[in-house]
Amino acid sequence: MKPRERVVKALEHKEPDRIPVDMGSPVTSIHVKAYVRLKKYLGINEKNPRIIDNMQQIVEVDEPVLERFSVDIRHIHLKPAKKWQLLPDGSYIDEWGIKYKTSKGSFYYDMCEHPLANATLGDLDKYTWPDPDDPRRVEGLKKKAEELYYNTDYAIALNGFSECLFGLPSWLRGHAQFYMDLLVNRKFAEALLDRLLEYEIKLARNALREVGKYIQVVRVADDLGTEKGPIISPSLYREIIKPRQKKLYQFIKEHSGAKLLLHSCGSVYDLIPDFIEIGVDALNPIQVSARNMDTKKLKQEFGDKITFWGGGCDTQKILPFGTIDEIKEEVKRRIKDLAPGGGFIFAAVHNIQYDVSPEKICTLYDTAL
Repeated sequence: MKPRERVVKALEHKEPDRIPVDMGSPVTSIHVKAYVRLKKYLGINEKNPRIIDNMQQIVEVDEPVLERFSVDIRHIHLKPAKKWQLLPDGSYIDEWGIKYKTSKGSFYYDMCEHPLANATLGDLDKYTWPDPDDPRRVEGLKKKAEELYYNTDYAIALNGFSECLFGLPSWLRGHAQFYMDLLVNRKFAEALLDRLLEYEIKLARNALREVGKYIQVVRVADDLGTEKGPIISPSLYREIIKPRQKKLYQFIKEHSGAKLLLHSCGSVYDLIPDFIEIGVDALNPIQVSARNMDTKKLKQEFGDKITFWGGGCDTQKILPFGTIDEIKEEVKRRIKDLAPGGGFIFAAVHNIQYDVSPEKICTLYDTAL
């Protein structure tokens, strides 16, 4: 069975010849430090790694590595319209005006300034919104998609709609401030969300006009969970966030025919029926260490309605700190829970972090295959 066929079959809740495998998206990639060690271990002397998410310090995985692990999916990415502003102290400001910094000994970047932290409703008109129609966002996208579609058998996934309607407003406003807005400054919160929805729909229209007929998956993201449950109450989510997600997701599906993959970290068990209702076809990362995210339970309750994309191995404890045998047992357990009847794409829980050895990464994927 060809990789594209294998992925499509799994997404249709039919059991393929083997479990489809993913690596290399902004939510299934590898921290650059772990990746450099992995390539050296594999004897792959490719060019210097390209960072695809500066905050997380994760890489675009090179083709020889993807081939080594029999990865069935190739990811294509929208681009920012302009370069970030790099500052002398090593911090930077992205196109949204959000400032990021790192500290000595850190492996990541953290947000430290939020452009709309003190904004009023009137300030939304004064804010310089990124332009979703800037052609630089889709530059080279169609060529890449056509090349993959006609010259390979891989499934193609489009990335670029990250943290659209919950994460991004939190980043613009500051997490605590946006969460308070949802309760006590509702008019502002809804105005901000509507601006972002308009932006994302325009961005989706432009991207799908270029590649909609070539792709099998579109990935969106909104982290809605903590370790113990949803960040906001399910009722508040259903009232404010869910209707806007539904509009965006329906637009994407109507203009592509692709399956919709939602990345949402943490314990999102209480929201999975809502995700299914608004058209989510697959869920990532399946954070198995969070409350109510046991893979056996999830498969029993939702396995015929949504595909589980991830959940192949706990990356908080077992992958970095477990033994090789413990990793093997973890992978086998998750496959046993999630694979029967299709509806499962194998990947670790979120990105592989900096402290994971090459031997463990190889064990993770080789056990799945």
